[in-house]
Amino acid sequence: MRYVYGIAFTGDRFVMVYNPRRGGWEMPGGKIEEGESDQEAMEREFREEVGYEFVPVACCRDADGVAIFAGELGGPAPPAEMEWRGFRELPEQLSFPLVEYLPLIAWARETMGREKP
Repeated sequence: MRYVYGIAFTGDRFVMVYNPRRGGWEMPGGKIEEGESDQEAMEREFREEVGYEFVPVACCRDADGVAIFAGELGGPAPPAEMEWRGFRELPEQLSFPLVEYLPLIAWARETMGREKP
């Protein structure tokens, strides 16, 4: 199974969603459905979870082959499935280990020209 997730910026903040099943904050994303490209899946997952469009700028892959996109928060879309917030720093309550987020946030900030506060 293939997965995608995105790091979207609004100003100097990056968007994260709260996943109640995992009890923590994470980047929007999920499974790629049959017939979808990585980018199409990322845009769909973002709309579903955040309730806004995702404007992709760049993509990389992690060691497991997951496609990670960096981009901008776009305009409103249908209602969101999850609560979302913009963060300057990673929150304490994460869905996955901190070490999984740090290099990708750094990559996205550099790619998008966002300085660390």
